[in-house]
Amino acid sequence: MSSGKNIKVDSRDVYMDNLTPKRQIQVTLLANEGILLQFGTFKILIDGIHENDHGEFNGLSKQVMKDLMDGEKPLFQNIDYILYTHCHYDHFSAAATAAYLERHPVKGLFMPDHGTRAFISLRETADRRSGSTWLLDLPQGVKNEIKLSEDFTLTVFRSVHAGAEYADVDHFCYLLNFDGRKLFIIGDSEYNSGYFSQMLAGEALDAAFVNPLFLNKHDGREVLSQALKPEKLVIYHIPFEGHDKFGFRKLVIQDAKKYRESMPDILVLCDELQSISI
Repeated sequence: MSSGKNIKVDSRDVYMDNLTPKRQIQVTLLANEGILLQFGTFKILIDGIHENDHGEFNGLSKQVMKDLMDGEKPLFQNIDYILYTHCHYDHFSAAATAAYLERHPVKGLFMPDHGTRAFISLRETADRRSGSTWLLDLPQGVKNEIKLSEDFTLTVFRSVHAGAEYADVDHFCYLLNFDGRKLFIIGDSEYNSGYFSQMLAGEALDAAFVNPLFLNKHDGREVLSQALKPEKLVIYHIPFEGHDKFGFRKLVIQDAKKYRESMPDILVLCDELQSISI
């Protein structure tokens, strides 16, 4: 596994609570919002199987896709759960997910119900190759908490995708609780501080994973500072170098410096196979 550049702003790396070390979570970026989380023996792949050769955001490179499919390198061995926030092409590929499951059964697959109804082959493959398949269809404002092991609980709820043109997209957020370490995946949600305050009431987040516009836009920063309030803020959904048509990489660095005093510790995931610990 290779590590790229870590852009780390005003870091206060504290992993101690009452002098007891907390178990770290390793996060590896595959492409865009595709990340592989490792906690102990658990591996969770989120929005991590997609091919996007011509869009403004990267899909998995041919080499990373091959390594994922082969499952021979330690990083990609024994993935337990696959999660999808929504079914946009820069987050999800039905054909590639089905192909992965044919080669590597998993303990569980989480994906939107309505967004995957057209992908009959994937759903049939999941029935055979996933220990459990959760086809998500929760009403707005309802949470589903699922205990997957003694030290791993997953909470999922619906949110609205940002942008009026995407309001009807099936979109879900995930709160992952690894033995008390809590990571929140907001996906491409709209900037609704009141809603996220309601859905995350009482939760102390170790880290929140957000796209660059949450830091860039005033309404997005309200979500971060008033609703999520994480210890660490991880910015991703950033094109790789050489593929950045609209200057997202420069924008993120500028915003991270601009808001370093008013935001939590900021980490940026922007390079293939870049890895951080939380």
